[in-house]
Amino acid sequence: MRKKLISSNNFLRFFLIVILTIFCQEISCARTVTDEIGRSVNISATPKRIVSLAPGITETLYALGLDEKIVGVTTFCDWPAAARAKTRIGGFTNPSIEKIVSLKPDLIIATADGNRKDTVRQLERIGLPVYVTNPSDTNGILKSISHIGEITNREKEAVKLVESLQKRLNNITAQIQHKSKPRVFFQIGLEPVITAGRGTLINEVIGRAGGVNIAGLDAARYPRYSAEGIMAGAPDIILFAPMANDKEFAAVKKFWKEFGEIPAVKNNKIFPIKTDLISRASPRVFDAIEIMALIFHPDIKIPGRKK
Repeated sequence: MRKKLISSNNFLRFFLIVILTIFCQEISCARTVTDEIGRSVNISATPKRIVSLAPGITETLYALGLDEKIVGVTTFCDWPAAARAKTRIGGFTNPSIEKIVSLKPDLIIATADGNRKDTVRQLERIGLPVYVTNPSDTNGILKSISHIGEITNREKEAVKLVESLQKRLNNITAQIQHKSKPRVFFQIGLEPVITAGRGTLINEVIGRAGGVNIAGLDAARYPRYSAEGIMAGAPDIILFAPMANDKEFAAVKKFWKEFGEIPAVKNNKIFPIKTDLISRASPRVFDAIEIMALIFHPDIKIPGRKK
């Protein structure tokens, strides 16, 4: 009887040691990190249920091979195509807190440029870990990729991706550094005509691609431009974000037809650029840089991309 009791005690002791070991491993692997706006966030060792609050974040998660761990995305997360099949948690600025909670995420990733502070605070008060990214340029995007890789246990994949993107950027920089830079106007909308000014990702992409944004010194991030202002800027190239209901760009062509003295119009240098390529802080921004670089400098060489 005593032997059985000893044996039972040994088994119980062994069982408790196993449970405590597993628990301690979880605790030791959990960590407190500082996000990109200076907040302290407690994050589990290897997040298994991730909610993305922005399209650019979703694209980055997919690029790092985390698709199986994504449990929720916004209604605007449409790339890659597989993202459309993920559970929707609402809009970019107005996600459903209830829906997010129901998904039981162990990591939520937001962006300072788009997601509301109130949304982050609400999720934080509930006790959910929200890591906020804050990329404002290409260097910031590369840093965010690295940070997301670190907090999701995808460091190796992040390093590889960042090195690849940096290599593509260096290739363009090396080829355009001694070339003359065309003056560029980026058109957003028609009534009124809005463009991208200083401090925007679009402005930086234009510069990285070897162009000069005629609104690049404007204090407003997205200033309105009159016809007179555009003519005074005399852009050599006009880029525009296509409107969803204008597949043939008829409205854009009609608008610029009235300004034949503008160099870009006179020389038929008006080109569409997909909006999601230049408006999302994701690896695809580097696609936009390459596309623009070939428009600005058709003689450069970019591996795998046709002119």
